[in-house]
Amino acid sequence: MTGDQTLQRQTSPDDNWSTEGGTSQSRRYSSRGRHSRSAKKIFKQRIIILLLSIALIVAVLGWIFASLNLASVKEEYLKYQAENQRELADQKAYESEITQLRSDNEQLLKGIIPGLQPLEFDANIAIDDQYLKNIGFTLTGIGDEKNYEYRVVLQNNGYNVVTPAVKLILFNDRGIQVGSRRLAKTDATTETEFRNLQPNETRSYTGNIELNVPSAEPRYFLVIVE
Repeated sequence: MTGDQTLQRQTSPDDNWSTEGGTSQSRRYSSRGRHSRSAKKIFKQRIIILLLSIALIVAVLGWIFASLNLASVKEEYLKYQAENQRELADQKAYESEITQLRSDNEQLLKGIIPGLQPLEFDANIAIDDQYLKNIGFTLTGIGDEKNYEYRVVLQNNGYNVVTPAVKLILFNDRGIQVGSRRLAKTDATTETEFRNLQPNETRSYTGNIELNVPSAEPRYFLVIVE
């Protein structure tokens, strides 16, 4: 056995131990690194799960709150709709009652004052009484300065001369006279030399009916043709 062989045999176990020790230590470091990375990954996953859970809870609470608000708004709307329908029904009943009272009052006044008619504005009301063809009324002004204008059409279809004698009377809702006007030659819309109405002549008159009381509100009218 040579010296080199003896030296090789003596040093070989130490070298093996050193190699095995280094490998074992390297394995421990590698295992620790993998464990550290795995722990960080798990921690991040838990954080994400926690944040998602919080977001889900917030979303559920928001949905519950919105649902409660929606239910409350719906309930208030249904209450408002029901109240509105009741008020509308009461208003219709009230208007129907007022209409019926006015109709009854009108029939009563017509029985007391023959020929009485409801006062309508901006409409041609056919009369056809002798030479009086139609009449119309127009309301102008505001408050106590209201003006009750009339427009009368006379037509003489006969063969004789007619001397017009027409009187307009206004009444309030109680049948009390509140104003009157008698047609005059000066009320004619066209200048005329004679007051008389010639055969086949048609003539228009217009003017204002003065009220006895400025604050009165006429509801009916009466035409007297003499």
